[in-house]
Amino acid sequence: MSYSEEFIDFIATIKGEAGICGDISKRAVAHCIMNRIGFGEWAQHTSIMGYLKNDFDALTDETDAVRQVRLEMKSNKISKSTQHIIDLVSPIYNRQEEDFTNGIVLYWSPKAQAQLHKDKPKIYKYPPAFVNSETEKVEVKGTENDDMSWHRYKGTSRFYLQFVDKSASPLVNSRVSVGYKKTKVVPTLSNLLTNSQGKIRSILVKGGWGARITVDGKPVVDNNQKPVLLIADGKNHSAVLVVANGISGIKSQTDIHTQQPTPSQKPEPVKLENKASVEQNAKVSKSNDQQKNVNFSIKVIDSENKPIPNFSYFLKYKNAEKKHRVGANGIENSLKALSGEEITFLISGLDSKQEIIRFTAHEGMGEKTIKLNLHTFNILFRHKDTKKPITNLNLIQKYRNQIKQKKTDGNGKITVSAMPGFELNYKLRDERNLLTIKVDKNKSLRVIDVDSSAIEQASKNIKTGTKVVEIAQSKRQVPSSKHKQPVDKPVETHDSTPKRDENTAVSKDGHPKMVVNDSREVEFTVLTYDVKTNQLFNGGSYIVEYKGTKRSHVSGANGLGKKIHKGVINESIRIIVLESNKEKIIFDGKIENSMATINLKIQKAEVAKVEGVSVLFSGVNEEWRRNIVSEKTKKILAFLAKEAGMNKIYITSTIRTAESQANAMYSQNIRYTAPGEEVKRVRDECKAKNMRKEQTISKMVEKIIELQKQNKKVSKHCVSTEQYNKVNVVDIGLNSNGFGTNSHLNAQGKKFKQACKDAKLNGIISGFISGDEPGEGAMHIEITQ
Repeated sequence: MSYSEEFIDFIATIKGEAGICGDISKRAVAHCIMNRIGFGEWAQHTSIMGYLKNDFDALTDETDAVRQVRLEMKSNKISKSTQHIIDLVSPIYNRQEEDFTNGIVLYWSPKAQAQLHKDKPKIYKYPPAFVNSETEKVEVKGTENDDMSWHRYKGTSRFYLQFVDKSASPLVNSRVSVGYKKTKVVPTLSNLLTNSQGKIRSILVKGGWGARITVDGKPVVDNNQKPVLLIADGKNHSAVLVVANGISGIKSQTDIHTQQPTPSQKPEPVKLENKASVEQNAKVSKSNDQQKNVNFSIKVIDSENKPIPNFSYFLKYKNAEKKHRVGANGIENSLKALSGEEITFLISGLDSKQEIIRFTAHEGMGEKTIKLNLHTFNILFRHKDTKKPITNLNLIQKYRNQIKQKKTDGNGKITVSAMPGFELNYKLRDERNLLTIKVDKNKSLRVIDVDSSAIEQASKNIKTGTKVVEIAQSKRQVPSSKHKQPVDKPVETHDSTPKRDENTAVSKDGHPKMVVNDSREVEFTVLTYDVKTNQLFNGGSYIVEYKGTKRSHVSGANGLGKKIHKGVINESIRIIVLESNKEKIIFDGKIENSMATINLKIQKAEVAKVEGVSVLFSGVNEEWRRNIVSEKTKKILAFLAKEAGMNKIYITSTIRTAESQANAMYSQNIRYTAPGEEVKRVRDECKAKNMRKEQTISKMVEKIIELQKQNKKVSKHCVSTEQYNKVNVVDIGLNSNGFGTNSHLNAQGKKFKQACKDAKLNGIISGFISGDEPGEGAMHIEITQ
């Protein structure tokens, strides 16, 4: 029988650390090793190999016991004592035995430590550093006679989780991932499959930490759309999470600790429209692709993340616009839309409405927050008669009840930053009102023409100390000769801002006309529907012809069956689908502002189950990196292999953590995109400084994470589990699959390459880079889920 290197070192560590101790101590050491997976400071390790060699002295020092176990297990000549340990701790390694130690992750041998401290006091502390105010001793029955002291972090909790739907039926074969605020993804707690009872293995959480749960790629949230947190408090808990699956979202509630759902539980009532009408029986769709009623609210906040009370706005839904208004808390509740439908949030503008954001309705979306970011623009003040800039003009600006002094520059301009939809009021120095303008994010320049005599009068009023009294137009009276204080006369101003890019032209009949040349880049959306079921689906293949170039696209990048494109207004565009290998034009026109969604009815590509092809892994050692590859991806890979005349296919790479990506790049010299090249520069700089490999990789990991925060991908493999669950990315290595080399694909490699190209054309796979491309060593395949 052959054993993995990890299991061999697991057994060797236990024998080296507790070989002379009783069986319960041996099992306790095994649990200590396994308890660290995904816990506390070990959360980012992808397997126990990440800390075995550094944290356990027996393996670090390669004691005689460790060397003996390695020799026995690799030669398959196992002694009785080693076999006894294998039989004793295999259930712990395979997660078949629950932890009986109450969460120990640390231990030491007091007598041995005392002797080591006596011999080498600078190296060995007594007690060790981890015996401090953050940890506590745990009594493990049956280990009293062994030289062992067991410890855990204070406040540690173990959670026993079960996942059910709203009818109390277990969620079977759902993928559950656990993360924390700082550690978004925990590799060893990613994509844990629920069993027939909807349960996963128990989770150990460090004191004060709050575990966040994701089910099938969607975060578990409470009724207020906030993440459900499993917060460690020093006790162990059994928790049932009630989840309602939707086409693109999850709404959940949690029953605290031991409360169990009953079969009589019913879904919560669903609010409809803007009124408090209630649907009597919320029905759960049998198909995840079916459109459902989505109930949500909108919260409008300012650039400082504060709610904006009583703010008016418009929602465009199914090509119809409707005016809305948030309440005093900045929120409008009880809004409704169909899942998968696009909604546009707009506000009033100077000559057209301002589009702030577009989003897609999805079940469980809860509260949609709209942030009005600051818009920076210039205001040009000109003399009304000469149209020349008014330089050094002193103004009083009022914005959101704040007063500020402004002065035009040598070009007659001031620069302003304000939120779209809000008003800016300007007065002259003598406090006579000039005008009020509404901020329009479509305008980078506002042009205001001012009566020159008003500016001269303002200067005189300032010099003589005369203060002008503003009187509302409706109350204005003709002043008598007794009035010494002048009543203000309205300052003549005109907002001469052109509508977008206006030019004067001459029509065919010789009359002048205004032409708008709008060259802005805007977004438009394409949705793909299955022609048989009329349901949205991912992976729909179509062609976009734009500026004379045809390019293939696949839906699903921006939501279920959805892809967002960009183009310049008034540019011609064609949307084409293939029917029986013939091009059919679905849309032929020009790009417009607020363009309607383009709906495509497409024959959904189906891949039948393939018999006689094995989908295997080579070099993907971590179980979680193998498990994350979906059954759909495996089925498609088997199909590709069959098309190429193969009976087995090896996956050589799947998802990568930042750490594994850095390890892969450490000794590679292949060409990467710009973010990857930045990481390579960090590597080269560290090597030039003669830094150790571990230090260099650590610096590379820091750079990768920094780039990820900027939404820059070093590699399509190095993504979050949530992103990977949307699009599986796999490498099919040239050498492992007998495809030849990068410089020369053999006949088998060419067959597989053609099968992949055909599959991409037919929408079966969403991305493909051939292994004979420069710098590639594998067939790179992307499959939208």
